[in-house]
Amino acid sequence: MKYAVSAALLAAIAVSAAGCGGGGSTTPGSVAVHQAIMSGGTQASALRVERWRISNGDPVDVVLVRARFCGTDNGFTAPKVNGRCVPQEIYFATRPGAKGGFADFLPHGDAQRAAAAWKARRAFRIFPRSPGLLVRCKIPTAGGRNVAGLCEAKLSGSRGIAFLEHWPVDKPHGHRNTAGWVVTLDRGNRVLRVHRTGSPLQARS
Repeated sequence: MKYAVSAALLAAIAVSAAGCGGGGSTTPGSVAVHQAIMSGGTQASALRVERWRISNGDPVDVVLVRARFCGTDNGFTAPKVNGRCVPQEIYFATRPGAKGGFADFLPHGDAQRAAAAWKARRAFRIFPRSPGLLVRCKIPTAGGRNVAGLCEAKLSGSRGIAFLEHWPVDKPHGHRNTAGWVVTLDRGNRVLRVHRTGSPLQARS
């Protein structure tokens, strides 16, 4: 579930994060952890930091954070086991130096599922590991050249992750080619199969 992070909130987080640590430096991970805490999370920790350009070309720092969100008013209800909130993954995407961004709560286990699927093939390195994030990418072709496009990972069914590429990037939405792969995993996040959807550029002779 994606929601906006207010400019005022991000400004307060940046100031707070800058005051922590020895040198007062602010990293994408420290800012994201503070965002999680100020969104009602506890025991927050940054798991992964990536830099991407989203579909409009803006660079963003994408940070995956794990925290417990219990009794918060942010519109998200965390699942519980034996009455205790289950730790939840959420990714924060903010433009470097900007005072605004967005966040996306991931259903329990989906972050691990997407990361396991992402490792299935080297071709998936051009895709983000955060489901639902559409980024700019260079799609390699079988002929050795790159095509500017958009790449995303999406949840597919109960145990699948789809890695989809859209090209060319200069065409409007609805007029681009779309193809990719769907990775199906078992309950232990082991890869069961990988099948194509459409005709990915990498597979064309």
